[in-house]
Amino acid sequence: MTIRGFRQPPAASDPGDAGPAVELDPSQRAVVDLPVGVSAAVLGAPGSGRTTALRELVADRILAQGLDPAEVLVLAPSRAAATRLRDELALRVGVPTLGPLARTATSVAFEVLARHAAATGTEPPRLLTGAEQDQIIADLLAGHEELGTGPAWPDPLGVEVRRLRAFRTELRELLMRATEEGVRPDALADLGRAHDVPEWVAAAAFAREYEDVVDSFRGDHLDSAELLAEAVLRVSRGEALTGIRLVVVDDLHEATVATLSLLQALAARGADVVAFGDPDVAAATFRGAEASALGRLSTVLGLPDLRTLVLDRVHRQPPALRALTSAVTARIGAAGAGRQRQAGSAPGLVDDPDPIQVIEAPTRAVELARLARRLREEHLLGGVPWARMVVLVRSGSLVPQVARSLATAEVPTRTAVAGRALRDDLAALALIRAVDVVLGRVPLTPELAAELATGPLGGLDGVALRRLRLALRQEELAGDGHRSSDELLVEALAAPGRLETLDLAPARRLGRLARSLQGGRELAAADGTVEELLWHLWEGSRLAPQWFEQALQTGIVADQANRDLDGVVALFTAARRFVERNPGRPASDFVEELLGAEVPEDTLSPQPLADTVLVATPSAVVGAGYEVVAVAALQEGVWPNLRLRGSLLHPQRLSAVARGLDRADVDERAEVLSDELRMLALAVSRASRVVVLSATANDEEAPSPFLRLVPPAPGLAEAEAGAEAGRVAQDAPAALRIRPDHPLSLRGLVGALRRELAVVHRDAVLLDDGRVASGDRTARRSADATRERGLASASALARLAAEGVTGADPAEWYGLRAPSTTEPVVDLADPEARVPVSPSRLEAFERSPLNWFIDQASGGSTSTAMGIGTIVHAVMEEASLDPDADLRPPALEARLDERWGELPFESPWVGERERRQAGELIAGVSGYLRDFAADGGRMLAAEGSFELEVGVARLRGTIDRIELTKEGQVVIVDLKTGRHYPTRAEIPAHAQLGSYQLAFVERALARVPEEAPSGGAKLLYVSGGTRGLPYRELPQEPLTREELDGFRARIADAAQGMAGATFEGTPDLGERDPGSARRYRIHLVRAVSA
Repeated sequence: MTIRGFRQPPAASDPGDAGPAVELDPSQRAVVDLPVGVSAAVLGAPGSGRTTALRELVADRILAQGLDPAEVLVLAPSRAAATRLRDELALRVGVPTLGPLARTATSVAFEVLARHAAATGTEPPRLLTGAEQDQIIADLLAGHEELGTGPAWPDPLGVEVRRLRAFRTELRELLMRATEEGVRPDALADLGRAHDVPEWVAAAAFAREYEDVVDSFRGDHLDSAELLAEAVLRVSRGEALTGIRLVVVDDLHEATVATLSLLQALAARGADVVAFGDPDVAAATFRGAEASALGRLSTVLGLPDLRTLVLDRVHRQPPALRALTSAVTARIGAAGAGRQRQAGSAPGLVDDPDPIQVIEAPTRAVELARLARRLREEHLLGGVPWARMVVLVRSGSLVPQVARSLATAEVPTRTAVAGRALRDDLAALALIRAVDVVLGRVPLTPELAAELATGPLGGLDGVALRRLRLALRQEELAGDGHRSSDELLVEALAAPGRLETLDLAPARRLGRLARSLQGGRELAAADGTVEELLWHLWEGSRLAPQWFEQALQTGIVADQANRDLDGVVALFTAARRFVERNPGRPASDFVEELLGAEVPEDTLSPQPLADTVLVATPSAVVGAGYEVVAVAALQEGVWPNLRLRGSLLHPQRLSAVARGLDRADVDERAEVLSDELRMLALAVSRASRVVVLSATANDEEAPSPFLRLVPPAPGLAEAEAGAEAGRVAQDAPAALRIRPDHPLSLRGLVGALRRELAVVHRDAVLLDDGRVASGDRTARRSADATRERGLASASALARLAAEGVTGADPAEWYGLRAPSTTEPVVDLADPEARVPVSPSRLEAFERSPLNWFIDQASGGSTSTAMGIGTIVHAVMEEASLDPDADLRPPALEARLDERWGELPFESPWVGERERRQAGELIAGVSGYLRDFAADGGRMLAAEGSFELEVGVARLRGTIDRIELTKEGQVVIVDLKTGRHYPTRAEIPAHAQLGSYQLAFVERALARVPEEAPSGGAKLLYVSGGTRGLPYRELPQEPLTREELDGFRARIADAAQGMAGATFEGTPDLGERDPGSARRYRIHLVRAVSA
């Protein structure tokens, strides 16, 4: 099976797309004209054409200077950047090469060691991913905690701290920094003692154990720092990369110490090094990037003759945007460079009429709604493709929220798959959960069964699952079974044929999943790989064509489909890599590692084809350019985030100490501020036309002080104010010369047109029904205008409907649809027809016929309280029927506990709380039963059913208890476990008790002596006592003949209403009334007919 529709997005590239040679400015030409044998550092502001100059330099050396492509090495800071640069160079150079021209330093290092392994006949090393390192560290820390062993961590780094992902991240960073600086564990401990950093001493002990664990693995397992260190050693010895004559580095400001060591080794072997970069936009300084390396490259590489060139023209940003970027970079520490900041916009670049826009909103929701409108304006009015726009946020945790909000507002979005762990992806997690069950790693519990059923693979919603549970339970009861719906749901997924007897759509869907799981079990038993298991489950789900079609649409459903497909592809990529690297390991290892991994894995999975807006953090757009850049959630305390980095284990300090640098006078907070400004500079410098900055401003949240860096845009505030008021000046920016209430989205446009039609219809009725004098010319003109508006709206809707826009076709409007049936519930024209009436629901009908009908049609709703009430009723029934029963609370609670496991609870503490409250109910039952026995009463029947015809009504019910008092009177008892009591004034007319008394008078009750007089009926509440008793009785006196006739009339009238075809609602119920619940109120809203 193949998944269609994936390739790299068609945007996000610097000016000067790859292809034929481009025209260079004099400063770029100076780079290309560098003599062979000369190394250089090329400083260039964002958008100055650094990558263009790099590309032309490589093309010149290969095509004009005669270098073999194998003699040229181009390094990029990330795999994504390397992939993009590789494609551009391949198009520009246009000659065959033995491999990609652009690589990452880690990729080069891996190739060096792999070739060495092949030459020596040894096994090549394996790269430990960040996720794998994190898992190893987590396992070691968990083992230390469990056994009470491990390093003596300082008191501030207690067990709770060491459980945090942030601690593991810093520990991993510290270990990598130590490797980059050549600091072995013993040396790390010595540095810790010498500089009074006890955290390093403990980390050194941990590093020894970590190394022992990694060394115990089959083959060499190296992290990226170790990989580079080994490669540098071999390059320094002349064992690798001996033919490299030119090394070109893009974005050197993102290079780590390990990458710089590789460059130093290559330079020492005689290779020319030309490095491009700008310290002002370094995005990875918190991960060890050396932003200052470009300014001291001569010293770093040991090349005293290294030249420094500066690109002096910015080709991406016109003057206004360039001024914004300069305002940000001017506040950053120079990092050994700074001359690139003087570059101005290239001649010919003209500012957009509204280049810098600021949005301040009272809430985040409003902020993102306004931002979405801005993006739609640029797309619809400015003609900017979605893929040429990007929304950037400071923290990766904000990405899902922002992407979701924009998608809801019909802005198609995409996010980077590698920004989240696979276990946090809905679609990937569903497949992994299914594999977990197939492998038998986890038992199929009711909770897991419900999760699978309502997840992507099962495809059921809550209503469908409830219908399926009810059907399973009814089938079980029909067979005299007593298993709960939870047990039956588990059985349904464990035994594929279990659902064949149910003719329900949910049963068929879940049956398909059950068969897929069974096939997976058989495949697992045959030693199938995890990749094969995943493909089996994926193909069995039939989700590929469904999600593909959804992904081609717009809106939140399309956005989710794109994310789901991205997650599935990333999961398959990870599974394939696992199988290739570990051909002998079981599939369960992959599942365990993936579910335990909190760190996202890097992935080169293809990106969706659709034209979408990227939502990401600034680090995701290194080397990219866009027409419109939006920087969202610019909040105080969020951006800038001035929390000191590495405050737990101080990995940054280790690098300085290892080089003998004195950081005593360093202002660490100023360094953090510079890093935050670099990220902002990186963000705003991606824009070539418009920058939108948005923030929330209210009593609790304040905009970021970074907004003060925005130069004022004359006239914009006034134009926006006019737009808000509906008065737009003709010289306002183009995006504001439209009606401010225009939705600018298909869904919003359909809604606005339908609303306009509804208003037109209302106005037309007022004009045509005789309320307006026929001779009134003003009225006639108004009528003509109304008709024109109606025709225009109807014409627009017709065009939208012809294009297939959802909601535009009147056939889809609920208000215009014919009722599914107008037949009555019961045809009373049939003399044999009877209307079933339940005593317990009689008052519900009298109060609101509509609410009663909704409950009847939908089956009502269940709750934990109702489940507890059912069990308490059963306990009372069992104890009443057992003449030898122990009626004390402990004995009755034992009966309660026998069935307590049938109830599902959200968490253990909720179950414990409900169990304590149920114990109070049992105490009330116990007190009543013992008092009744002591008074000499005798029970005649428990849970006795009856049926009685009253006119066209068939009154059916079940009575909890029918008692005979010592005076010989029959009393009917209805047990209640709720906490809301009717008043004593309401009891005489209580419909349920009255119905029971009517059944008694009509001799419809079994086991009741015919001569016994009535003692009335009563409600027995066991949820709260009165007068020192653990229960409360609310009696209804024996009904008189007139009262019985009244009840007969009530029942007959209710039956007539219940049999009808229409049911009236009660719109004026209070908010706290149960009858005002949303499932009822939604049916009182007037149907949309236009």
